[in-house]
Amino acid sequence: MSSEIAAGDLAVPANEAPRSIPLRLCQTIVLVFLAAKIALMAAMPPYMDEAYYFLWGQHPSLSYFDHPSLIGWTQGASAAIFGWNLAGLREPVFLTLCGDLLVLYLFARRLRGDTWRDYFWLSAALFLTMPIMLAVTGVAIPDHLLVLCTLSAIYVLYAFLETVEADRPRWVFLYGGAAATGLALLSKYYGGLIGVAFLAALLVVPRYRGLFRSPHLYGATALAAIMQTPVLVWNIDNGLASLSFIATGRVGVTPWWTFSGTPGFLTGIVAVVSPFLIWPMVRVAVAGRPSPLRFPQALMWISTLVFLAASTVTGIIVHWNALAYLAAVPFLANYSKSRVLLIAHFAYAAIVFVLFAVNYSFVPLAAVLDDALYRMGWGHASDQAAGWSYGWNEVAAKVEELRRANPEAFLAATDYTIASELGFATRDQDVTSLSPRLDAFDFWFDPAAHAGKSAIIVTDGWRPLYPDVKARFASVEEGAAVTVDRLGYTIDHYTIYLGRGFEAR
Repeated sequence: MSSEIAAGDLAVPANEAPRSIPLRLCQTIVLVFLAAKIALMAAMPPYMDEAYYFLWGQHPSLSYFDHPSLIGWTQGASAAIFGWNLAGLREPVFLTLCGDLLVLYLFARRLRGDTWRDYFWLSAALFLTMPIMLAVTGVAIPDHLLVLCTLSAIYVLYAFLETVEADRPRWVFLYGGAAATGLALLSKYYGGLIGVAFLAALLVVPRYRGLFRSPHLYGATALAAIMQTPVLVWNIDNGLASLSFIATGRVGVTPWWTFSGTPGFLTGIVAVVSPFLIWPMVRVAVAGRPSPLRFPQALMWISTLVFLAASTVTGIIVHWNALAYLAAVPFLANYSKSRVLLIAHFAYAAIVFVLFAVNYSFVPLAAVLDDALYRMGWGHASDQAAGWSYGWNEVAAKVEELRRANPEAFLAATDYTIASELGFATRDQDVTSLSPRLDAFDFWFDPAAHAGKSAIIVTDGWRPLYPDVKARFASVEEGAAVTVDRLGYTIDHYTIYLGRGFEAR
């Protein structure tokens, strides 16, 4: 391993632990944020996409429509072990969070040797408090798997490049990195950028180019590719539905020449990384040494440029660029030397965490803002994603009343979002979405088997009873209504219909 790590224009000895803030303060920050995060995971109602992926797990498949296989497989296994409840929903998230911290510990030992403690605790603090990581490592969405797989791939492939530097390549690290990359790709399709960045690093560093003559490089590449067999088979069996959706389903939101998605993407990076970590992130991206750092740097640049280019033609959600942020995380402690910036960052993270917890556990902040705007006559605020997390016990109770009167009726909703929340709340894996848009429900719901039956249809203010949905029934009548309020604020209005004579299109 190189004896020095570049820090801007200065070379910091590898055995010099960072002393930006006292160790005890750093440990306190980690433990407080970790405890708060675990408490939120145990109490926060299911987020809409979490419920969606949980239902995937109740329908085992080689792969799925929106994403590759891993989230469905892990949610199915978790439900089988822990049950249909919050523990079954989020236990995999807790386990991957532990795995994330373990990888950061291994990185600290590799980069700092016996003086790893300060480095590890600061790395863990930065990881747990970076707003984007705070969010995606706390809910059961594919990103929590992607984070662990990406950190693991970066660690193992970085270690491999260090052995190449020492002229003693350990090929087991290369194959381990390929396996981790394969799992990242099974988490989300753009996990494949890890492999692209690694190959780019081999091209950039002259002494690494000889690896292209090694059969091990092609064997490792084949391993990562073979791991994608379930996804490829599913896509072939389903007319390349998932690959087509990823390639074209999100394009065209904005005209390509307007670049209207780009400002949002760039400002979003600042918000979700933290304004006070942008400079350390930039320093990681441009550091001159050591050579193995070229791989995570390549991942930072390639991922960011890919989504920056995509932002010119479509809206980009900033967490899609998570690979770039993750590539910097293991090295940030070495470039975070300003105590003022660190304290400001931790304060910023605490504010973000409190707002996140309030928004998804007590009352959507948009509902509070909407009430204020209404009183001032200024406009309207709306947050569907947060709003759909509330009120499902009340809705489920009304649905069960209708079900007892119509036991043959199946459960449905007008969109995958509320169909997923409805299914989780009622513990009905056969719930379906009747949305005209294609979603995962279309791949396991059999319309012909439900022809002529009645349906209990849940709608809300954001997803009403569309004419296309109503037209699929011989008759539709209103059965019940539920208004969801929290802390005196109205969040949503649900209307539950009874549809008779379902038409199997």
